[in-house]
Amino acid sequence: MLLTLRCLWPWLQPHRVVLLSGSLWILLSNLLLLSLPLLLRQAIAAIEQHDWNQVRFCAALMVLATLLGALSRVQSRLQILGCGRRVEVDLRRQLFGRLLDAPAPFFDRLGTGDLISRLTNDLTQVRMVAGFGLVSLINALVVYSLTLTAMLWLAPLLSLLALLPFVLLLWAVKRISRQVLHYSARTQEQLGGLSDRIDEAFNGQRSLRSAGFEPLVQRQFDAANAAYLADAEALARSRSLLVPLMSLVTPVGLLLVLFVGGRQVIAGSLQLGDLVAFNAFLVQLAMPTLMLGWILTLFQRAATAFERLDLVLQLPAVAAHPPAPPAPVPPCGAPAAEALGPRSGPTLRLQGLRFAYEPQRTAVLGPLDLTIASGQCVALVGPVACGKTSLLRLLTGRYPLPPGMLFIDGRDIGSLDLEDYRRRLSVVLQEGQLFSGSLAQNLTFAAPATPAEQIDELVRQVCLDEDLARLPAGLASRVGEGGLTLSGGQRQRVALGRALLRRGDLWLLDDPFSHLDGATADRLWRQLRPQLAGCTVVLALSRVRLACQADWVICLEQGRVREQGTPATLQHSGGDFARRLRQEQLAEELGTNDASSLSRQGGEVADGR
Repeated sequence: MLLTLRCLWPWLQPHRVVLLSGSLWILLSNLLLLSLPLLLRQAIAAIEQHDWNQVRFCAALMVLATLLGALSRVQSRLQILGCGRRVEVDLRRQLFGRLLDAPAPFFDRLGTGDLISRLTNDLTQVRMVAGFGLVSLINALVVYSLTLTAMLWLAPLLSLLALLPFVLLLWAVKRISRQVLHYSARTQEQLGGLSDRIDEAFNGQRSLRSAGFEPLVQRQFDAANAAYLADAEALARSRSLLVPLMSLVTPVGLLLVLFVGGRQVIAGSLQLGDLVAFNAFLVQLAMPTLMLGWILTLFQRAATAFERLDLVLQLPAVAAHPPAPPAPVPPCGAPAAEALGPRSGPTLRLQGLRFAYEPQRTAVLGPLDLTIASGQCVALVGPVACGKTSLLRLLTGRYPLPPGMLFIDGRDIGSLDLEDYRRRLSVVLQEGQLFSGSLAQNLTFAAPATPAEQIDELVRQVCLDEDLARLPAGLASRVGEGGLTLSGGQRQRVALGRALLRRGDLWLLDDPFSHLDGATADRLWRQLRPQLAGCTVVLALSRVRLACQADWVICLEQGRVREQGTPATLQHSGGDFARRLRQEQLAEELGTNDASSLSRQGGEVADGR
């Protein structure tokens, strides 16, 4: 419990005034309710003396104290429960911000479903502690402090007898709490695993249905669900022992008080009003005692939740800077200098660069020694898994590198302000990831205030004008989750348009034409090239022919440079680039000849030949 409070305090501290105010209301409500046994004691004494005016006065005061106590209790809960909600909002904002700036290896280790579970289920546990848990804990502390003081003042011996069962209770709770903490951690981890499986199944539903893997995935999910159920049942069994123990404490104490206190009243050493008031105080301890088991369970689950959330909270925070407003999109065909203004892309230098992903520990890149000059367009070509995408990922700064391997304008990438560096980037991934919303919203994601006429010009620049005419609602068409309603080529062109609005001076393009036919890819690349004048462009390509329009070509194989040079030089060198280019040209010629042959055959059939 102390560990949970220590973790919770930094988030409660900004709301300490509200928390203090709520605690004072709790104190006031309990002071008013504490007066009820004392007023009852006076009323019994007045009944013994037949002072009915005093009895009526005490009864009126008891009604008033009850009403005021209820109102102050409501006020205390409004303030402290509101404080819990504010803590939840603060935590969610901080967690989301850390995830946005988290390095890529973090997402390689944790699944999406597990992260969602942390930001929902675990955060709910923390909110419950910061709200209901804190109210119950403060109320229990106040009730025990005030009530025990009053009980000791009335009858010290009876107080010791009444508290005797609490000693056994504390011993039992300590043993049960270990099991509750253990199974709380297990269930929350199992729930994260279930969320991972659900996320994977939903994202891959089309592949699963197409291949008929639903029964296999169902069996795997059932096994994980059964493991979660077993841990949840074990947790429920452990928690179920706490409530009966709590409910036994007050009745046992009450029986001892009635047995010993009754004998004292008969003997005349204790007044009847004192015994009745003492029992009333003891009954007031019943609800906080019953709540004690729930409070302990809640704090233990929150302790586990804080451990899971701490993995995200400990991520290094990136200083927030206001985003620079993007410039309007220039009209297509305008000169590059006029269109985009004087831009100078950075110079990139790779010096003995080596890289391996964490789980495999097998190098996928390196050693690499390269220099990409400012404003140069460099094409990366090579077979599958040669390291093209990995190199682009390193250039985004999301994967940390040892010092001295990657320099941007002469500065080690590790020493740069990543927020400022990322503002210079225009990144287009191969799959062209889109977001739920309309086509226009996805195009103008980096600049929502872009005028309509510039959006129309942007559509033409990325060769979407013909596709747009076939969409029922035009730019207002909904793209679905991840761009589901668009083809792969359309998603890629939307992503390119979005990157144009960003106006970065370092372009990292991961095969952005892979889903386009050859003619569209050629036309799109010719229209983009003038817009990228002055920018440093690193372009990974599966179509070698498009690399002929680059300034420099680097052929990679197994993470190393096989050959590099200008396109013209490599074409005449007879190396890997020339071989791949000839194969591609031959495949296109064969495709064209086959299409012409089919066309001729169709004409002959139509003519009756």
